[in-house]
Amino acid sequence: MRRFPWWLAVGLLGFSGVSPAETPAEPVRVHPIPPLPPGPPPVGAIPSDILTAVEQTAHLPLSERLQAISKPMLGKPYALDPLGEGVEPDTDPKARYDAYDCLTFVEEVLSLAFTGDPAHASVVRDRLRYGGGPIDYAHRRHFMELQWIPGNVADGWLTDTTSQYGKPIVQEHTITTAMWKGWRKRRLFSLRDEELPVGKIRLEVLPLDQAIAAAGKISDGSILLTVREVRDYSPIWTTHLGFVFQEEVPTFRNASRRSAMRVLDERLPWYLEHLKSYGKWPVAGVSVFEPIEQIPRRSTSP
Repeated sequence: MRRFPWWLAVGLLGFSGVSPAETPAEPVRVHPIPPLPPGPPPVGAIPSDILTAVEQTAHLPLSERLQAISKPMLGKPYALDPLGEGVEPDTDPKARYDAYDCLTFVEEVLSLAFTGDPAHASVVRDRLRYGGGPIDYAHRRHFMELQWIPGNVADGWLTDTTSQYGKPIVQEHTITTAMWKGWRKRRLFSLRDEELPVGKIRLEVLPLDQAIAAAGKISDGSILLTVREVRDYSPIWTTHLGFVFQEEVPTFRNASRRSAMRVLDERLPWYLEHLKSYGKWPVAGVSVFEPIEQIPRRSTSP
């Protein structure tokens, strides 16, 4: 069975309602992060227009690299869960450039922008997705709040800048094994109970009105995450992410499945206002994370 992506799972409601208060707290469970493997990785089949953008912007600041590298991806179709490990339980390829979902779009742009040489994009991608651990389904960072966000902050790829743009609220939740077992979508993940992350999660969230007021101030290249209200029975609340670029108007560049089903640019104030219309599972606000320049950048140099 293939991995069922968190961004679809959170949109298909119908949970059983196990409360974390009914079960004892559990220690946070994490996977160890071994050192980066030595030697250059194999070169992937990067399309020429993306490769040109990487090479022509290698000397520019990170925010400008992110903007230029993501531009050739505009218009590419949205594909749900397009990447895997190439083996069971997820036989999708480890990399592809013809289609994206919201997370793989962000990961691929970061991978190409962080590296000093496109030949090493696969190494960066693996670090973002697996934390430098074994490249397998069980060690993938499937869940945003418990794995992808804290893992990539701890690894030095991202920093939380949400509080720079207003007064955030703090969402906290304790995720337990019992909650996973009571969640109806649990069966769609090919993970053993002991492989599911548990522990307390904490996320600063900027309410939508404050985010709209700050739309023109958010730093170029920041990653903006859509965060829903906490529900006791759900182990996930983050349902979308993309890049913010300050162009002629503040722009949200993302792989959208709402109607366009492609990578596109949207006016950021419009997108934030649109989030207010989500009624069945209201949006609490957004979180903002800024990519951190990697010095020195990994290249083919010895």
